[in-house]
Amino acid sequence: MNLTIADLKQQNLILLETVSGSRAYGLDTPESDTDMRGVFILPQDLYFGFSTIEQVSSERNDHVYYELGKYLKLLAKNNPSSIELLFAPKDTIVFQHPLMERIKPEYILSRLCRDSFAGYALSQVKRAKGLNKKIFNPVADVLPRPIDCCRIVEGSQTIPAEEWLAGHQMVADHCGLTALPHVRDGYALFYADDCDNAEARFKGLFRSDAIQGLSQPSQDVCLSSIPKGMQPRAWLVFNKDEFSRRLRDYHEYRNWEQSRNQERYQGTLKHGGGYDAKNMMHTFRLLRMAKEIAQSGRPLVRRPDREELLEIKSGHFDYEDLMIKADQELKQIDEGFSASRLRDEPDTDRIERWAIEIRKAWYAEMFLVSKN
Repeated sequence: MNLTIADLKQQNLILLETVSGSRAYGLDTPESDTDMRGVFILPQDLYFGFSTIEQVSSERNDHVYYELGKYLKLLAKNNPSSIELLFAPKDTIVFQHPLMERIKPEYILSRLCRDSFAGYALSQVKRAKGLNKKIFNPVADVLPRPIDCCRIVEGSQTIPAEEWLAGHQMVADHCGLTALPHVRDGYALFYADDCDNAEARFKGLFRSDAIQGLSQPSQDVCLSSIPKGMQPRAWLVFNKDEFSRRLRDYHEYRNWEQSRNQERYQGTLKHGGGYDAKNMMHTFRLLRMAKEIAQSGRPLVRRPDREELLEIKSGHFDYEDLMIKADQELKQIDEGFSASRLRDEPDTDRIERWAIEIRKAWYAEMFLVSKN
């Protein structure tokens, strides 16, 4: 059985519902959507049966509701998105059931927040770096060919195979290869025109995609049966690792092109910084929240540094300067957690008791409602 967000509301299963995202952070602009996040509880029959549902989301994942058990497990891991719900600004809370008041932040926030908040921020930095690399190192939309990674050994030099073949007025389809013993990816290259047997047919340099029905080039050479006594024209080396890397980069770049957020990508091109400015903004938001937890045991969801964060989002800062700034903030976070009085880890026993107590109270209440 599946549950939709409409089902949660019609069946009164929601324990907490808040406006989240940029509007909760105070970072919204006129173009911002309204994201929602919350907590629900499974109907008793579903909970005791086989149909466990941990999360209900909208199609775009801008409205996300965690089942009580999953939510508390996330809190026990000091998950940033879940902790934000504990400290949601009052004006963002659409509904909160009194049972949720049993959840006390002082038993949850711990030194794990250093890694859960700052660690996730670091992943955003890496993501921004990855985008930086893709923007300034675009991959051509021509599918890599294995022959591009082949070279002919000639004396003390190596020559690109395609160039060598053209210089000798030879075509790849008339070539035959045999493996060279004890030489990794090394081959002896023979040419059909040198064969006295007119019926001899070599298989060419690479396997035929058309015959194999492949959607990408073969990643290996094709070996031929060579008549005895025939002399090779040259020695060929195929750099398989390089070809595999080029092919991987090609497909990763094409997938990125198709899946990237076009509006954000165009914004990145416009500000010219070479990084995803929205990701970078959230990097610094998370770093600041980690520092607040270390210092006061309470993150500020509604950001007091709104103007600076929006400037980062607008691409006003140089990429390298932001990297230096992020490193400085990480050092401050480490110093803060070293001196913090936070518990080493969440009180998981107490968190589990909350799950039991809230479920028992909820199901008992629903039983009374059904009886009446």
